[in-house]
Amino acid sequence: VTSEEKERTMEYSSFNAQMMQRKARSPLSKKSKIFYGSMVLSVGLVLFIVALAFGGRPTQSYDNRPMLGDASALAVADQNKDGEVSGEELEEMIEEVMHDERANEPSQMQLIIHAHLPHAIRGMDQNGNGHIDPREAAAVMGNLPGVMMQTMAAQMPTDHGEYVEIQNRVRNEFKDAVLDLALKNHRNESISDEECFQNCFNRCRWMLEPHTCVDTCNQGCGTDAVLNDPMEILQRMQKANSVEYGENEANYTLAMKRPGLKSKDLKVEVRGPVLVVQGECREQMKGNRTLNHAFHHSIRMPPDVNKEAITSELENEILTVYLPKDPELSKKFREERMALEQAASGKE
Repeated sequence: VTSEEKERTMEYSSFNAQMMQRKARSPLSKKSKIFYGSMVLSVGLVLFIVALAFGGRPTQSYDNRPMLGDASALAVADQNKDGEVSGEELEEMIEEVMHDERANEPSQMQLIIHAHLPHAIRGMDQNGNGHIDPREAAAVMGNLPGVMMQTMAAQMPTDHGEYVEIQNRVRNEFKDAVLDLALKNHRNESISDEECFQNCFNRCRWMLEPHTCVDTCNQGCGTDAVLNDPMEILQRMQKANSVEYGENEANYTLAMKRPGLKSKDLKVEVRGPVLVVQGECREQMKGNRTLNHAFHHSIRMPPDVNKEAITSELENEILTVYLPKDPELSKKFREERMALEQAASGKE
């Protein structure tokens, strides 16, 4: 490198250093100030809106939402409609069921329940705020006889048989009161049987387990309501998905019963060696409920099926598919199967 090139390099480096210093010392242009200022203002405005949206009001926890389908029962107990069920409101609602136009005179057990009811309701209020929130209600709703027995523990006999007898008497007292309520509503011609059931069930739900409430309210209101039992629905769907296979000299058959199945919702087709049967059922159940479920079966057919002659029929909600055998293919299939069986047994 010559001395002249070194000087040019040093001049270029000095020039860059001076330009960097000048840029560092020079103030921002007017346009730059406006741009950066607007950016800061926009970010601040967004943060302010987010703070209002999430910090200005409490978020609702999932655990505090009504569980087990008890929203209607909570609404019935909330007499002043302020969104909360106080202990006094719940006690008043249960006492009304226990004493309003009863068919029989108050029993000794009914008087005992009346004396211990405030203590039992206070036991439901786990956080001690004076209200029964949905989470607390879900834990005790339908189990009032058990809660009642806890408050009466000091007076309970030590003999287990007597303890169970008293518990059943408490339970039957609530059940008898609910039945009287249902019968009273059923005599009221201004409400329908369905309204009678809802009125009965939403109150009974605080005192007895759901199945007992359904049976008792059905008995008094003349209805046939049923619970939405997930296990029952699952069992029905599993049973509905079963397929029965059969065979005779001329055909293979498969049959399946599908309640509510209509021909317009059914599809039977052949895809190569596979028979596909699919559709959707709408089964009418008690209580004006409809159970919808789809089914899909992919079945590999035997090799001697005459695919061109497959037929199906739907009668009395039973689908039967006929898979005719091709005589020549059947003969060949039998010969191949016999040869395999002989080879497996070691015979020539």
